[in-house]
Amino acid sequence: MIRRTLWITTRGKFTRLQNLLLIVMSLSVLFVSTASPQTVDEIFQNFKTAYEKSNNFSADFEETTLFANKKSVARGRFIFGRPNLLRKEYVDRQDASKVVQLTVLDGKYGWTYTPILNQVNKMKWTNPERRELLPGIGASLEDVQKNYDMALIPDEFANPKGVHQIELSPKKHMVSTNAKETLLIWVKSGEWLPVQFGYKTEFEDGTRQSVIVTLTQIERDKKLAPDLFKFVVPKDAEVIDLSED
Repeated sequence: MIRRTLWITTRGKFTRLQNLLLIVMSLSVLFVSTASPQTVDEIFQNFKTAYEKSNNFSADFEETTLFANKKSVARGRFIFGRPNLLRKEYVDRQDASKVVQLTVLDGKYGWTYTPILNQVNKMKWTNPERRELLPGIGASLEDVQKNYDMALIPDEFANPKGVHQIELSPKKHMVSTNAKETLLIWVKSGEWLPVQFGYKTEFEDGTRQSVIVTLTQIERDKKLAPDLFKFVVPKDAEVIDLSED
């Protein structure tokens, strides 16, 4: 009888302990589920802060374009450097070592070279109206909250991985055509680096275009060659100078 009483008493304590643990776990889940999530402004500020702490940012990319029910995919690699520096290489589908188009922003001019045409386009890059979203074009990050309405888009697949999708819609003073354009950026918690970006455009005739760029092999503050953002016109290349327009 004593042993049975001890078992009943012990079992009762064990049952109460189980119930207590269940209550604690339930409260923990409730606390997590009702905790205030980060706002779009907080997430964007984290991204902006990470950019401001970075000297450069590089990645491989896959660029998918959908237009009038047609799909095209391009691949390549890019490196951003502060301030306003970029080297972007599109590569051959079969041979990633073969560059089919090169773009270099040296802080003053933008150069685009197409080897198959042996042609270079030169553009001025100091126009204050020229805006870019990603690191490397720093001025635009300062103006995003002034020029765009920002919204956080829930994503049941990305959010559990710590990836947040920000949708940017231009404010009225930024719209110069009847085409409706929306910018998108996916930012990953932790280092707060972009892992994907793109835009969607709806034209007056109802035609739609979307471009999504997915990033891999992301690196920050890597050692760079001193002449990486300098462009040298290839021998005998035709130069189309648009810098005075």
